Amino acid sequence: MKPEDVTLLIVEDDEELREALIFDYEQVGFRVISASNGKIAFDIMKTQKVDIILSDIRMPGGDGVELLKKIRQLNPDIPILMFITGFSDITPQEAIKLGAHKVFEKPFNRQVILSEIYKAIDLLVGMQSLAGGTSL
Repeated sequence: MKPEDVTLLIVEDDEELREALIFDYEQVGFRVISASNGKIAFDIMKTQKVDIILSDIRMPGGDGVELLKKIRQLNPDIPILMFITGFSDITPQEAIKLGAHKVFEKPFNRQVILSEIYKAIDLLVGMQSLAGGTSL
């Protein structure tokens, strides 16, 4: 699966960081959709095909924990990579128990996240192979 076959949803309230992530991953070739909070992101999830989610945990207007819980009800298999700070109300271990695929502490290395995106793509391809499908 090539990057242009994958749609990322980036959910981050910090506009500068959100724009930097969008730029980075569009440069690689991914299709990128973005939202500034969990409520907007969940609305996007209900209407558009998303393959992988990158989301902050703490955001006004719908935080990442609520988003994670709602998405797990809507789609239990979609890889969700989360960003967390020391000020978060949840630990990385708790986020993983709730269904996060991977948790990164801020500040994070965007190259490391890219590596995890590729691992998530491999996971998606493997699940698809088990289901007998040929495309996401």
